[in-house]
Amino acid sequence: MISCRFPKIMFGGDYNPEQFPKEIWAEDMRLFRLAGIDIATLNVFSWALNQPDENTYRFDWLDEVMNKLHENGIRVCMGTSTAAHPAWMAKKYPDILTVTSDGRKRKFGRRHNSCPNSPTFRKYAGRMAGKLAERYKNHPALLLWHVNNEIGIRRYCENCEQAFREWLKQRYGTLQELNRAWYTRFWGHTFYDWDEIVLPGALSEGMSGGNADQTAFQGMTLDFFRFNSDSWLECYLIEAGAIKEVIPDAVVTTNFQGNGTYKPLDYFKWAPHLDIVALDIYPENHTPPSYMALRYDLMRGLKDGAPFLLMEQTPGVINWKPVNPVKPPGLMRLRAATRRWPAGRSR
Repeated sequence: MISCRFPKIMFGGDYNPEQFPKEIWAEDMRLFRLAGIDIATLNVFSWALNQPDENTYRFDWLDEVMNKLHENGIRVCMGTSTAAHPAWMAKKYPDILTVTSDGRKRKFGRRHNSCPNSPTFRKYAGRMAGKLAERYKNHPALLLWHVNNEIGIRRYCENCEQAFREWLKQRYGTLQELNRAWYTRFWGHTFYDWDEIVLPGALSEGMSGGNADQTAFQGMTLDFFRFNSDSWLECYLIEAGAIKEVIPDAVVTTNFQGNGTYKPLDYFKWAPHLDIVALDIYPENHTPPSYMALRYDLMRGLKDGAPFLLMEQTPGVINWKPVNPVKPPGLMRLRAATRRWPAGRSR
């Protein structure tokens, strides 16, 4: 199926026309054609624009962009827009707000700001994915679906804690087996009731310095990391299921973040549920080629050598880095050496 949908290496990237005046959209299309772009990812962070209140959905802007792209021979990777929830949702349903490792409940803001174990998030994210599928199921520009964005950030709210206990019950069955597996007699950690188990964050098992990987209780922390990956996978499957209920043969994926080696997700557990594997990768000037090769080989191996998508990449400097090196030293030496040889001569 994938080889039929992608007969060539697609060339494009994220396109956010909703962030710019409509007057420049036509110029965007002209430049896309000149650049040879044949795919654009839309609607990744547009939940607030698409759903101004609990019962209203507006896709007029998206209709217009979809049509323009189709008229210019450009296919669409449709984002589900669930990577940042609307402000009204955070105000009305505070369970969607995340809690950090040190126990602070965040207010509305930034992105990736939803809790994977929030009933509100799961309900409305699934509903949005279904609404989009219904609206664009027959649109000729639609090629594939992109659920959420860079999924995986760990959360520590009460919903997460309750869900973690249920996850542990399924994994171990009894507290006796859990105590054995975690070796809880070390430092007096023996549990006699499931409700005694709290998340291994900065307020409990975390070591000083704020690094979530530094823990005083390795067994619990490792299971919490597994649980977090599973929680996000459940969220992904809710959205993917809503799409496939409308479009059974839809190609659905999400973009693995962290340069392809992102610890919070179990890629091998996720891979069977992705129709095609995708990643983001942001190499710096000094990133060794071996690192890139490892990450690409990992993506290729997740589905036994099947093609994968590179959804985000940096062609140059990175806007969120405090410092960007001008050139790696090796490259400067190479260029200096090259300039010493007249054109047409070889060594």
